[in-house]
Order: sequence, then C-alpha cells, then structure tokens
Amino acid sequence: MAESVVSFVLDHLGELAAREANLLYGVEDRVQSLHYELQMIKELLNTTKRKKGMEHIVLNQIRDVAHLAEDVIDTFVAKVSIYKRRTILGRMLHGFGQARLLHHVAHKIDNIRTTLNELRDNRDKYDAFKETNNQSATEEEEKERFQSLHKLRRDVEEEHVVGFVQDSKDVIKQLLEGGSNRKVVSIVGMGGLGKTTLARKVYNNNQVKQCFKCRAWVYVSNECRVKELLLGLLKHLMPKFEQQRRGNKKGMKSAGDISSLNEEELKKLVRNCLEWKRYLVVVDDLWKKQDWDEVQDAFPNNDRGNRILLTSRLKEVALHAGHDVPHYLQFLNKEESWELFRRKVFRGENYPSDLEPLGQHIVQSCQGLPLSIIVLAGLLANREKSYREWSKVVGHVNWYLTRDETQVKDIVLKLSYDNLPKRLKPCFLYLGLFPEDLEIPVMPLLQKWVAEGFIQDTGNRDPDDIAEDYLYELIDRSLVQVARVEMNGGLETCRVHDLLRDLCISKSKEDKVFEVCTDNNILIPTKPRRLSIHSKMAHYISSSNNDHSCIRSLLFFGPDYCVDRREWKWLLEGFKLVRVLELEPKRCGKIPSKLGKFIHLRYLRIDSEEVKFVPASILDLWNLQTIDLGPWSHDIPISFPLQIWKLKHLRHLNSRRPIKLRGSSSGSNEKMWNLQTISPLELNKQTTFLVKNETFPNLKRMGLKVDSGCKGELPNLLESLQQLSHLNKLEILLPDSYDASLNVEGSVHESVERNNGCKPQELLQNLGQFNYLSVLKIENALNLLISAVTFPPNITELKLSGISCISDEGISGLGNHSKLKILRLLGDVTWSGDSSVFYCVEGSFPELEIFRMGVLAVTKWKLSNGAMQKLESVMIHNCEMLDDLPNELWSLSGLRKVQITKPSEQMVRMLRNLKINNGIQLLIDAEEPFSFENKF
Repeated sequence: MAESVVSFVLDHLGELAAREANLLYGVEDRVQSLHYELQMIKELLNTTKRKKGMEHIVLNQIRDVAHLAEDVIDTFVAKVSIYKRRTILGRMLHGFGQARLLHHVAHKIDNIRTTLNELRDNRDKYDAFKETNNQSATEEEEKERFQSLHKLRRDVEEEHVVGFVQDSKDVIKQLLEGGSNRKVVSIVGMGGLGKTTLARKVYNNNQVKQCFKCRAWVYVSNECRVKELLLGLLKHLMPKFEQQRRGNKKGMKSAGDISSLNEEELKKLVRNCLEWKRYLVVVDDLWKKQDWDEVQDAFPNNDRGNRILLTSRLKEVALHAGHDVPHYLQFLNKEESWELFRRKVFRGENYPSDLEPLGQHIVQSCQGLPLSIIVLAGLLANREKSYREWSKVVGHVNWYLTRDETQVKDIVLKLSYDNLPKRLKPCFLYLGLFPEDLEIPVMPLLQKWVAEGFIQDTGNRDPDDIAEDYLYELIDRSLVQVARVEMNGGLETCRVHDLLRDLCISKSKEDKVFEVCTDNNILIPTKPRRLSIHSKMAHYISSSNNDHSCIRSLLFFGPDYCVDRREWKWLLEGFKLVRVLELEPKRCGKIPSKLGKFIHLRYLRIDSEEVKFVPASILDLWNLQTIDLGPWSHDIPISFPLQIWKLKHLRHLNSRRPIKLRGSSSGSNEKMWNLQTISPLELNKQTTFLVKNETFPNLKRMGLKVDSGCKGELPNLLESLQQLSHLNKLEILLPDSYDASLNVEGSVHESVERNNGCKPQELLQNLGQFNYLSVLKIENALNLLISAVTFPPNITELKLSGISCISDEGISGLGNHSKLKILRLLGDVTWSGDSSVFYCVEGSFPELEIFRMGVLAVTKWKLSNGAMQKLESVMIHNCEMLDDLPNELWSLSGLRKVQITKPSEQMVRMLRNLKINNGIQLLIDAEEPFSFENKF
C-alpha cells in the first residue's frame, strides 16, 4: 500500500498547488521540492522488484513519511485558511503567530525531504540484506506453502461433496450441448466457494465419462508455469509414456529427457495425444488471460465435440477463454451448509440434539462458503462435542477461521488480493469499513471512493464512471457480491462476505489504511487515518483515548446515536483534517456555524430528519464534492444558502427533503461546471434565478419540488431547463391535494391545472421538448393521463405516481413512445374516483420490458396482439378491482416474471388454476411486500 499512499499524497499536493496556491504562500517552494522527492520515491516503488524481509520495513517507512508529509501540509493549509478569513485587524493581531507557523512548517518539510532522500539513496544498502541462501530458503518455504494449500483444496473438494446438484446438471448440460467445435465451459466464483469441487463432481460423472473417453485434469494457480502445466497434462494423457518412448525411432529424445523438452515440443506432444480423440480437459484455477493464450493451442479443434472445463475467480478470464456465459457458483443454502458441517463433524454418527441449534448458529456465520464450513468443522471435530465447547466458538467464527494454521486467509484473500491491480486494492479494503451483512448503497460508495482520492488519472472521463468500473471489476473478480439491482439494470446495493470483510480489516490495520472500532476494542489506543465506529457516539466519546488529529475519514454506524451540541464540539475540535464525514444520527442538533472549519472536507453525509437549516459557513468548504442529506422522502424543506456557486468542486447535492435556497438572487454569474446532481430543489425565485442564469451547465440529474405558491412558474422554468443538454434524469414533485405550504386541504378531485396553474397539455408540451431526457418521474400526477400525452421523445423510463384517473387517450399516448422500456404507474389509496380499463392497442409499447401498476382503480387490463411484445417483467400491487389478467400476456415470448401483491380473491382463484408452460415465474403475495415503494 506504500505506492498508493505516495500516489494519494502526490495527487493532493498537486491539487493544492493548482487550485489553492495562495494557501501555500511562504512554503510553496518547499512543497514543490517535496512533491519532486515523492515523485522520485513513487518511481522507485514502481520499478523496484519486490522482495521480502528488510524491504517490507522500508515500505512501511516510506508510507509513514508520506503520511507525515500529508499531515504537515494539511495542518498548515487548515490554519492558513482560518487566518485568511480574519479581518485586517485580526490578521495584524495574529501576524506573529503566522510567521512562526511558516517557520515551523518549513522546518518540518525540510526534515521530511531529508528522510525521503535517505530512503531513496540507501536502496543498495537494503538490497545487501538479500543473500542467496536466504532467497533459496524463501523459495523452498513458498513451495511447501503452495503444496500445503493445494492439499487443503483437495481435502475440501474430495472429503464431502454436498450441494451442487443443480449446478452439476447445468454444467454437464453445457458440456454436452453444442456442435462439434471445441468449446470452453467456465465455472466462476469466489475463493473457497467450491469451483474445484463442482468441477471434480462433473469430471467424475458417469455420463461425462461415457461421453469423453479421454479426460485430463491440470491445476494452474496464480503463478502459472506453462511447462509444468503441459507436463501435468501428459501424465494424464500418456500414463505409459516412458515405456512407449523407449521403442521410438532412432534420434528421438528418450523418456528420461522429457524435462528437457521446450514448451513448443511439449505442446506438440499434447496435441498428438488429443488429436484423434473426443476429450475433456479441466483447467483448474486459471488467473490470467495471457496464461490461457499460451496454452490454448495445445488443445486441437478436431470437430469431435471436444470440451475444456475451466475454473476461475475472474469473470474476464472466463469470457476471454470462451464465448459461452460462465456458470456463476452460488453460496450453499442453509440446509446444504448444515449437511456439510454435520457430515464433517460427526462423520456419520448420531449427534446430540441439543447441539443442533448452536451448530446451526455457527454454520450461519460461514454464510454458505464451503471452505469456511469445512475448516471450521474440522476444528470442532477434534474437540469435545459439548455445549460448553461450542459456545466458545459462537460469535468468534471468523477469528477461528483466519488463524494462520487454517490457511483460509491464504486461499480466500491473499491470492485474490495479491492479484489485484494497485488501483483496486484500496477500493477493496475500503469495504471493510462497513458493518457486517450490510447492503452497501452503491452510489454513496462510489462517491466516497472519489473523495478519498482512490480514482486517479481520470483523463477526460468522469471519476464516478471510473469508480463504477472499479466496482464491476471487483465483482468480476468474485470479491464483491451484487445485492440489489435497479430496474434499469444499474447496481443499487452490494455486499462483501463477512470473512472477506474481516480479512480486509486485518490487512487494513496492518497497512494503516483504516480501523474499525467496536465496543470490544474501544479501549485500545490507536492513531488511525480512517475510522469506522460501530458503537454509540456518546459511548465512544467517553471511553476512547484515540488520537484523532490525523483522521481523514470518519464513518459512524452506531445504533440510535445523537449528534447534539456536545458531539458537534467534539467533532470540530478533534477532526480538523477530515475529508469524509458520514453521520446518520437518530437525533441531530443544529448544524453549527463553525462547520467551515472542516476545510479539507470532500464528502459530507448527515442523514437525519431533524436537519432543517444548513449554515452559510458550508460555502467555505471549497473542497466539497458531495453533500448528502439523506434520501428524498419528506416535504418540509431544508434551508440552504443561495451562493451555492462558491462550491466550485461540488458534484452531488442530495437531500432527504426539498432544498429551499435562501438569500438575495442578485449577484454572481459564476458557473458550477462540476455539478451533476441536485435533488430536489424547491421552486422559488432563487431557484428560477440560478436555472435561468445557467449556473448548472453540466447537470445530469435534477429534482424539482413545486408548491401552490408558484402557480404558473413551472412552464417557464421547464422552458429554461431545456437548455441543459446533459440533463438525462428529471424528477418533479407537483403539489398534491394537501399543500403543506398553504396549510389548505383540497378535495380528492384535485387536478394538475388547479394545483399548478397550467393544464396537463401545457405542462407536457414543455416536457416534450426535452430531447436529451431519458428518465422522468412525476409525483402527484393527478389527472395528467386524461388525454393523449406526449412525453420527452427519448424517454426510456417513466414513473407517474399519485394518479387520480386514466383515460383511453392517456394510455394510447403512453403506448406511442417507441423507446419506453420501464413504466411505473402508481395511484393514490385515498382516491375514490371512477374506475377505468387499461387497454393496450396493437403495436403499443413496442420496447417496454418492465411494467409496474399499483393502487389503481383498474377493472380490466386488455392486451391486443402485437402490444408489449418485449415485456419481461410485470408487477401489480393492490389493484383490488382487477380480477383477471389478459390471456395474451402468457404467450409473450420474453416474459419471465409476473408478481401480484395484495390481489383480489377472484384474482387469486384465477391464478391458482392457471397453467403456465413456458417457464414464467409467477409470484402471489397477499401481504404488501417490504419497501414496496422502492421496489415499485
């Protein structure tokens, strides 16, 4: 991690020099010189071959010096920024202190440069510690370790094969299907998940044996040696090779010379062995695309239906080797996990019934990872099988698994981690900051990676996009699991296996990346740079003696904690260098005016319903990239200063409630070139001023809250928004029948015209001009669908909620949108208007893939032939008057899933008698699903 630390510091110093050079006044020459020294160190780290022993100490020294350099500069910048905010009189009074600060920081920088020089110049001295004997001994130890790991893998795969019933059927089907050309079938999954076990089960299957008379197995590993791989294949393919070679033609090499054959000669031998046979070769544990490229031509394509079964942790390797979709191995379920554990611990014997609940609890901690279950079961098999002994293991499963003698750490993490590119290592380790079993929201995670400085050398690309690429790489490497996917296919949440998480924490503590503080280790004094606290804030403050002066990231995940005046004071005084601050308190006091002291802050998240006012001092945080005040879910606005344009580097502004800008609307013409997201803004004079002034030229996503006090303003504002050529997502919250701003309750027959001062056609006429918009959401749509409507021409996703009535003309207008792929229509449970028929005429909704309909007074859904031809998923929620589904629905070739929640009794009877023969998944739930609004 030393390389990453040096890169982060270099990037930070470069930003300071380019963006805020005035804050380095008096020491800019020394900072530039320090920058040069660090560049030399970085080059040294990138070009020096890695060795063990003394070099590890040197790397730690380089990391610590780089950290020290960052601390000295950041502390100086923070103090200078406060000094520059003072009045002229204040600067005069503190002038002596400022001169002393300059002298002090100059002295520290000089000392750091001296240390870096010594580290760089003494490289040869440290190399002298590397002796030939020691190197040989190290290689011998590495060989023994490799053999030991391989033995553990074999023990796991052969001891007790549990599960994989459907997996083996699917893989065998892939092997037997297809034409006569050579085909590669791949099994992909996390380390320890059982890829080799599954491959062995398939390899030994009788049907496979009958089909492939010639079979061979070769183990690759992350340090592929092509020659050894080919020799291993020949041992399978020519068991009597030596005897056969003795009778070969004169002049040919003897069997004793096999080790002297070069790679090309060995490949030729392998090809000759396979040329006239129908063969199956298992290439187990392939890590690199280039390794496949070097050996693939040893496998002839002789039009006999030959197959190669490949296992890998890396999706990109599997796709490189073959064109078929890889078989992604899943975790064992609860029953399979218990069966595997029981077989290994009790070995066929009866077990005490009182141990089963405890054993189930222990197994659950392994989260379906076969390697963990096997190793843990092996440990318990040799101990007393008693409640007392097993109770010691509960709650400490990962501790037992990650001890050196188990080698789980090496198999699950070390191979995967060591094989990661440098750019991905800090991103992966960062996942250990989050609580176990947490579904990690993807967008905030990516924004934190950017704020941390993990995304470098972006060129002209958006750093958020690069961060997303990094996450997909970690997923493809089987290190991160997809938890939830949005309807449009984007990632919503992800998770990391608890064992990987614990290993991330261990590695991060060793490399001083971050520390996780719980009630169990709260009294241990540390000096972390990133800190994740999983206890109550008040408890941490009163119990911990940690030095927080160097902390760059502070994340709180404690239960039901509060952030009031005392906690804010503690934060402001102790975390002056913080860059990432995440709080989600049960109660949050007023955000203090001294918030501007966090001069280095790049990411700020305060998710609390009590936040109503953001002080003007937030405009002093010139480094801010992301402000997250929680997801949009309430109507009471949050007051925010109008001079938002002062935050030049702000990229995302999200709020739990509408953001109401305050202050005079006269002033600057400055642009916020980096701002991409602002959601939601309350429509008022200030908002109109900023939009018409083109303050957000590169905005991509926007939310807009309209109240009845702005009647007639919306069409004009929408006209101004048309100039935003990058805007692709727009969310509009129209006034509903109860307008909180006017404290007036309307009738259930409220309309768009009454609440917004314009007819539905006028509103949609303006929206129809948004040629770049692809996602549109309108809340409190009321009677918007009473006539033929025209939405933006390139719209692919549309959500209308709060619908009060629908007409045939409105449905027809929707159906004419040729690019619409996702449609969500949600009514209002309080509405008691007329019922309607949802009639989809022939050819309507030609590209629609996902259809959601909820709380609508629809009595019948008619689907003409040729309508919704590409429909894949349907969800209908709480449509009590809908008693039937169209017969044409079940004949759609692409339909995969139909989910009905809170259906009518007649609908339930109809669906239970329905026979579906084309593999459509039908789900019926009489209860309302959890978080339906999010699903919808």
